[in-house]
Amino acid sequence: MDANKIKRNSRFPTLFPRRQGLKSQTIIVLLLGAGGFFSCNHENRLSTNPADVTATSVALQDSLFEPTDNAQLDSLLRLAAVARPDINLAKLYDEIAEMYKENNFKKAKEYYLKLRDLSEQLDLNNGRYVYSTGYGLMLMREGLTDSALVICLNGLELAKKEKEENWIAHMNVNTGNAYYSKDWYETALQYYMEALPYYEKINDTEKIGRVYYMLGLVYKRINLIEKSIEYAQKVVELLNDDKYALSSLAVAYSDMGDQEKAMFYFREVLRICDSENDTSTKEYIYYKLASIALKDFDLDNAEIYLKKMMEAGGDNFSYDVPYFLVYGKLETLKGNFDQAETHILQALKLADEKGMLEGKKECYRILCELSIAQHKFFENTQYWDALDLVEKAIAKESVICSSAEMEAKYETEKKQLKITALEEEKRFMAWLSISGGAVLLLSLASCFILWRWTVQKKRLAEQQIKQLIQEKQLVATQSVLDGETRERARLARDLHDGLGSLLTGAKLQLLEMKQGVKLEYDDVERFDKALGLLDDSVSEMRRVAHHLMPDSLSRFGLKPAVSDFCTNLPTIQFAYYGDESRLDPNMEVMIYRSIHELVNNALKHAGATRIMVQIIQEPDRIAFTIQDDGCGFSPSATTGGTGLQNIRTRVEAYNGLLDIVSKQGEGTEINVELRINP
Repeated sequence: MDANKIKRNSRFPTLFPRRQGLKSQTIIVLLLGAGGFFSCNHENRLSTNPADVTATSVALQDSLFEPTDNAQLDSLLRLAAVARPDINLAKLYDEIAEMYKENNFKKAKEYYLKLRDLSEQLDLNNGRYVYSTGYGLMLMREGLTDSALVICLNGLELAKKEKEENWIAHMNVNTGNAYYSKDWYETALQYYMEALPYYEKINDTEKIGRVYYMLGLVYKRINLIEKSIEYAQKVVELLNDDKYALSSLAVAYSDMGDQEKAMFYFREVLRICDSENDTSTKEYIYYKLASIALKDFDLDNAEIYLKKMMEAGGDNFSYDVPYFLVYGKLETLKGNFDQAETHILQALKLADEKGMLEGKKECYRILCELSIAQHKFFENTQYWDALDLVEKAIAKESVICSSAEMEAKYETEKKQLKITALEEEKRFMAWLSISGGAVLLLSLASCFILWRWTVQKKRLAEQQIKQLIQEKQLVATQSVLDGETRERARLARDLHDGLGSLLTGAKLQLLEMKQGVKLEYDDVERFDKALGLLDDSVSEMRRVAHHLMPDSLSRFGLKPAVSDFCTNLPTIQFAYYGDESRLDPNMEVMIYRSIHELVNNALKHAGATRIMVQIIQEPDRIAFTIQDDGCGFSPSATTGGTGLQNIRTRVEAYNGLLDIVSKQGEGTEINVELRINP
């Protein structure tokens, strides 16, 4: 039977029962054919479109590639010969290796190695995974399973390091396949089980089914037939009419002795093979049916199935160990011992050439029975001795295999324990570093907090001292202002009530004297001038008294007082907005005196021709603005007068804000805002 033919037409390996001694190179090829698809199907493999490839040269020398009989392969080779070393070239190497691996292992390996080197150059992880899968497959087909295993494990380690879950699953399956081919079934089972959660997470039913298929094969190998059937049924449920899953289930039922169910599933497989024209699988199914018929001593059907097996194989049919064995058994049961012996000896020769100990064991067992039937007692003794040697070799191989697996597991566990210990030590050191760092940070934080507390406490004390000084100054200023206000009020009253009354009385007496005395014309004129000077004195006295403390301010409030003041000066425009309710008398005096001082400054020092006075009163604040078109000044410049400084002091005494906007030659605007305490 053509092993490559089976591989090209199957997604699953078609493995014969171990007791028939078919652990051959063909089976390894079939197994790896099943494993390869896990990482090389179209959604995971590197793939490219020739149009994406950038060539370094338009012309192509014939010496850059070797022409083949495949036009598509030649096209890819031409592109690869001139492509730049980038991801597109990596994709080309993958495509070329895929096409070579069916019939030219050497070339396939060559391009997988090129893919590896380019992936290292470009740091391309997907290229590394594809190389691990493809090159590992080539090595396993050549029987270099240990070398392939190293590559698969490296790919798995990289996938785990990069946390690429899809590739972790694929590389687990590939590694499991490698261990399966080494007969390390428990280890293979472990890797298959590790792959399942990743596929279940993304609900990839096809890949889950394929892992179930491999699990069924493992359980079959370790003679857990019921578990093998369980997983084969799961595959059938997931993949429905998949002929390989049905075939696996049929073989499992056959091994279990349920020939009725086995025949049902075998017929289903044959039906699918007929619809797909799959002769390779039909060949294998007829072989299995013939084997079942022989178990039941149904020689007629066994012979019919064997003929159909050969018809299915056609011109490509080639006898292998199992086929010679089944023909030998058939001829033995028919009583044709010589023909049976011929078939068994041919099977023995092939088994010996391929190193198939189980196959040789089966051949020697049948030859022992035939030699007795043929009365060849000497040969019988030789066959029994040979059988004993083969059984010992099988036992030795089994022990060696088990020991190697146990040793590998021991080394793995030892390594894992070492890794765990190192990780524990690393975690302890990390914890120790973190704890030390935390203590250090806590100490630094404590020192910083203490320093900040000290600084803040010092700053707070300085602020309190500064505030006390300011409050003291404000109290002193307010006392001065209050004293000034009281003194102005007293002086105004004294001038108005005292001096004003005296001057008025003097004027009245002089007028009476004028009526009772006859004066010359010159004396009358001088007398009238004296009365005029007396009137001017009374007016000036009243004006001074009014400026010291306007009577309208104390009687009617701020607005009438300022309005009276501004009305007497034609250059002033006055506006009042908002509430007109009375304020604290001291505040009213302060505002009035400030406006009076600022207006006088604008007239005397700025040479203003137009002055605007504006007051805005709200329930919780009062603001006034004096704006003039005078010469202006620089607010930051030092002035010799005390008028503006006195105003600033008065405003600060009431916790107010004073803002001066002025430029040389552009006039001045002074804004004052005061809070009104309820």
